[in-house]
Amino acid sequence: MSVKCFNKKEGFSFIEVLVATAILAFLVVGVLTMTTAHIKTNSFAIHHTKAVQLAEESVERFLRMDFAAVQTFGTVSEAYGNIANYPDFTRTTTSTMIDADNYQVTSIVRWRSQGIDSSPITLSIIRTL
Repeated sequence: MSVKCFNKKEGFSFIEVLVATAILAFLVVGVLTMTTAHIKTNSFAIHHTKAVQLAEESVERFLRMDFAAVQTFGTVSEAYGNIANYPDFTRTTTSTMIDADNYQVTSIVRWRSQGIDSSPITLSIIRTL
């Protein structure tokens, strides 16, 4: 004769499922938050690198110029959309005479990401004859 036990529990209770779902949701939200933060940081790093490259390019352009040409150059501004292949960047390069043998070249680059302007990246050098 076999005895059947009707008190035997099979499966998970509602509380166990609820706790497991809450833990899983907490972990998923944490991972998504970290992923979003990494994407924003990576985007900033990419824009920052491009800004430094643009500043270096404009300073090097001045360094290749003849000293007499630089004396009369003054300031060059390139607005958003005017720098080839960099529509989200603006750049201002200024040449200032320090004395008869020295001048300072300063390049300031900004970018716009998601409608917000960045802090400027400034590169400044002093050239001596």
